[in-house]
Amino acid sequence: MKRIMLSVFAAAVTAAWVVPASATDVTFSGQYRVRAEYRNNAVDYNDDTADATNSTTQRVRLTATAEAAEDTTVKITLQDTRTFGSGLNSDTGNTLDFHEAYLNVEKIFGTPVDFRIGRQELAYGDERLIGAFGWSNNGRAFDGVKFSYKQEGLNVDLFQMNISNDTDTSVPVTDDDTTLTGVYATLGQIIPNNTLDLYAINQNGNASTALNFYTVGVRVKGAVAGLDYSLEVPYQFGEVSSTDVDLSAWALAAKVGYTIPGAPMNVRIGAEFDMATGDESGSTDENEAFQTLYPTNHNHFGIGDFTTATNQWSNIQAWSINVAADVTEKVRLYAAYWNYKLDEEAAGEDDLGSEIDLVATYKYSNNVSLEVGASRFMPGDATQATPDDPADWAYLQITANF
Repeated sequence: MKRIMLSVFAAAVTAAWVVPASATDVTFSGQYRVRAEYRNNAVDYNDDTADATNSTTQRVRLTATAEAAEDTTVKITLQDTRTFGSGLNSDTGNTLDFHEAYLNVEKIFGTPVDFRIGRQELAYGDERLIGAFGWSNNGRAFDGVKFSYKQEGLNVDLFQMNISNDTDTSVPVTDDDTTLTGVYATLGQIIPNNTLDLYAINQNGNASTALNFYTVGVRVKGAVAGLDYSLEVPYQFGEVSSTDVDLSAWALAAKVGYTIPGAPMNVRIGAEFDMATGDESGSTDENEAFQTLYPTNHNHFGIGDFTTATNQWSNIQAWSINVAADVTEKVRLYAAYWNYKLDEEAAGEDDLGSEIDLVATYKYSNNVSLEVGASRFMPGDATQATPDDPADWAYLQITANF
């Protein structure tokens, strides 16, 4: 099947090159990315156990964008992801698929509304709720339809995406699809030097489960006199279980940074606080655990991704201090300290631990970059790790866009 897909894409590319320019306008782009990673103690936080691992993964994306009409384009992105040495001479461990495949119509019927249908990326705000998850080798894309209203100072997206398909084979067939429906508005002129986002999102499991809850929220982002900041507060309500337990949860993310004026290396000093409610142990009348949707969590809670507890916007209180500097025009350094606690303690403990992150980025050219990073996680009592030796992670990544 993968060979067939690749052959079809290659044939389409070849055909596009030989078709006269007057017949269609096709552009090509892509990305090659390779990342080597090392982890130690990430399983049991025990120096006496030999559990160090290393791996090298790569991602290749090939994109063709064709102008089907003056206002209509078709975009197709073929993606191959694989781990070095996995599935040699076989399909095991490798993934070849369409990452994107959609039709886009601009200003349908002469209105300021664009229409898009098919497999597409969604990325809103800081991607804390819905993001393309570009750090992941596979990334994330959704299947569905989106309408976008665009006017000066105002962007509004209305979308419905299919999250899981109906697998009911009974007759008559019941509607068991899980859908993600939302409206996301960005206003750029309400507050000077700020953008204001307002959103309402519904995830509905329909007949298959009682999963049917709403996320409504606001996000403000701005900058003034060297100070940059953002604040996001979402609230959730509805049902997330089959026992008629109501959901009532909320979260907060606040970031602030100051770029020192006149500093020779463009130094920025920042701080961040994130929290999301957890469900109280033993509570049965209401669920207060904030529900993660489809975020890009990497970088939002540190770069190490050591445990789920410290890498998701749910039942957490986390704060960070960080500093970044442009050492040269091509080299940027970043360092951060993170501290994690549970919002609702487990087994009488709430200390999840702390993390130190270091990242260096080198801009080899406009299209090629190198990135190296390292992270150390010191587990706290709430991780219930015995012993509680620190865990380490390091990576080297090369990205080439074309």
